Amino acid sequence: MYLLINKTKKITVKHVGSFPSNSLEEWLNAGDQVIVVSTYSNTIKVPYSVYANGETEWEWEDYPFDINTLNLYKHG
Repeated sequence: MYLLINKTKKITVKHVGSFPSNSLEEWLNAGDQVIVVSTYSNTIKVPYSVYANGETEWEWEDYPFDINTLNLYKHG
């Protein structure tokens, strides 16, 4: 599962399946601030732009994030 967090629009979208690059590129090309949390790879993905072949392309830098660490704060 991916959590697509759009800070600019103040929305979070849950996405199941393959990486939703088309939707994310639309947001990024519009200038929105976006991060992605992936429970598939236990990473937080942060976009950065690369200028190649006369076009801006989006790449993703991954930061490790173990979703199971959130369970540390559950009681019971």
